[in-house]
Amino acid sequence: MRISLLRALRAIVMAGFALTAAAFVGLSIYAVLQFGLWWPGLAGIEGSTRLLLAAVTMLPFLLLFTKLNWSRPLGWLSGQFNRMVEPIDRAIELKDR
Repeated sequence: MRISLLRALRAIVMAGFALTAAAFVGLSIYAVLQFGLWWPGLAGIEGSTRLLLAAVTMLPFLLLFTKLNWSRPLGWLSGQFNRMVEPIDRAIELKDR
């Protein structure tokens, strides 16, 4: 019973890591998209010119995101979650013996 609870807890922590990593990357991209769509409207530009300026604004940022080294911030995040998972893994190993 206790091993299944520990395994369920480990699965929950790992799911939390996956959701946090996806949220970090997703919100970064979402912020660029929102900025690109926001500023032409703020300047009073309408129509297809507004969309063209939005695309021109977003393109360099989105190209930069493909070249970024995402392993650095996500590696730090992985380390934080690993600190939470290690004691759970040790407890599971002790119970399996």
